[in-house]
Amino acid sequence: MLTRRGPGGQTMVEFALGATLFLLLMLAIINMAIVVFDYNSISYAAREATRYAAALGPNSPSPATTSQIQQVAIDAAPGLGLTNSNIAVSWVTDPNLSTRQDALVKISYSKVIAIPFTSTVTLNLTSSSQLLASQ
Repeated sequence: MLTRRGPGGQTMVEFALGATLFLLLMLAIINMAIVVFDYNSISYAAREATRYAAALGPNSPSPATTSQIQQVAIDAAPGLGLTNSNIAVSWVTDPNLSTRQDALVKISYSKVIAIPFTSTVTLNLTSSSQLLASQ
């Protein structure tokens, strides 16, 4: 008795090619989602550090130091591994009130994206936040 077998080998090869492309696409989407999350974390850290700096500005009874402000930013984004060198704190004269200063915090972070079978890409994520010092 003869049995008829289907094209099993062809189906397996097609599945392997299709699954590879699908998984690479899914990996790329996941990596981009992680980049967006990291950028969101950097933005949040910059805002939190600016709020802290504005509340304890240069005219307050106990003004915050640059390292204290940087530590607030580091603590706001614990998963990124930020260091003091990633965070710049400055005080700029407010354009609307020349007697007051604004707290300005800038955070820069390099994110390396590695997707298999593609070249490695480094994205420079930056965020800045500026707020009028309350004291």
